[in-house]
Amino acid sequence: MQQASAGPAGARGGLGLRALVATAVGVVVVQSTMISMLNGAGLGAINYLAAIGLAALLALSYVLSFAELALMLPRAGSVSAYTQVALGPGLAIVAALSGYVAVALLGIPAELILVDALLEQLAPQLAQWVGQPSLLLLALFFLLNLQGIDMFARIQSALVATMFAGILVIGGLGVASGDTSAIAAAQPFEPTAALSLVALAIWGLVGLEFVCPMIGEARAPARDVPRAMFIGLVLIVVAYGLYCAAGVAKLAPDKLVAATPHMDLAIAVFGPAARTGFGLLAILGSATLLNTVLASVSRMIQGMAQSGQLPAFLGRENRRGAPAPALAALALAIGVVRIPLGMDAGSILTLTVAAAGCWLIAYIIAHLDLIVLRYRLPTTPRPFRSPWFPLPQVLGIVGMAYVFANISPTPELAGPIYRNVAIMLGITCTYSLVWTLFVIRRNPFKADPLPAPAAERARS
Repeated sequence: MQQASAGPAGARGGLGLRALVATAVGVVVVQSTMISMLNGAGLGAINYLAAIGLAALLALSYVLSFAELALMLPRAGSVSAYTQVALGPGLAIVAALSGYVAVALLGIPAELILVDALLEQLAPQLAQWVGQPSLLLLALFFLLNLQGIDMFARIQSALVATMFAGILVIGGLGVASGDTSAIAAAQPFEPTAALSLVALAIWGLVGLEFVCPMIGEARAPARDVPRAMFIGLVLIVVAYGLYCAAGVAKLAPDKLVAATPHMDLAIAVFGPAARTGFGLLAILGSATLLNTVLASVSRMIQGMAQSGQLPAFLGRENRRGAPAPALAALALAIGVVRIPLGMDAGSILTLTVAAAGCWLIAYIIAHLDLIVLRYRLPTTPRPFRSPWFPLPQVLGIVGMAYVFANISPTPELAGPIYRNVAIMLGITCTYSLVWTLFVIRRNPFKADPLPAPAAERARS
């Protein structure tokens, strides 16, 4: 069976460390994450800052696993490629479709609703004329991604730099000008309270592995891919830790758990004149998410098609090296999910938390992949090796299972959230069984043999 590798993309090598870091953090410097992080700060104050630290340990565990897997098997398919060699094509398809394609179909429409809500305030005539202006943003980044990796890199670096600067400035000035005693005074520190908020905090630290499907586009993957994820994790923890501290120092708890705490915080720091500027910054954050997901998930779909896990036409590229059919299919699917939601802001939380649940399943599978491959293929070259193996992987599995079991922020949302997760898992499991048993005629649980190590060794 044909395997997806770095292939021709590997020869292009257009992404340096800065662009890879921008890719790693591109899914969390966005409106939905800014809102959820401030919601957590309103619920827990200093306990939520502790929860961010605990969530960072869980994030470090998946970064270690993905860093080793990505350089051991440098393929665009990412988790689907690792799982096919470790656990078989059945779980490989489930891991990729539920953990990434489903996340895109749940999380991106929620983010687009926020874009439309902001544009209703900033440009009501545009919103009235177009109906759902966020679809124009989706179409724009689809067209830009068709121009290839160089265009992606230029746009991504600029967007992420702007977003991080905005979050850090708001956080820094908010802490400096606010009542810092409120951070400790709002609630006493309680370990059990901090533990209960980890499920909410982890949403701000997911997606660092989005750099892995881009490994064929990296100039020096063995050096830069792990480094990009580690740097990205540190940047996210510092930026959102400061941002949440500013929220507690500047806003009352009821403001932090409201619908638009990110806008309230910007106004509290800069005054009412900041409304338009911050609204544009928030839309830039949504653009960053769109750019990251379209680029990374389309390459994951392309890699799956090249591995025989999806229809072959999705593995093709245009003359600029962009996975055009995969991009078109992904953008169309996002639009199809977004359109019927209208302006239902109530669906945002259930969609984003369900997306986090699907993501955690993919992370657990990735940890299992590494454990299996360490014992099944102990001599295979690994340019990066996860330290303290298997402790990070075991703790990651246990911690993520706990977070998944406690993922609903309120009891009444548990039903809709788990229902969304169940629907996505049901669809992906059904597709996986039908495809493996009747199309490619494979045992879903029989792992592929590893190709020759020389062909899989990442470029240094």
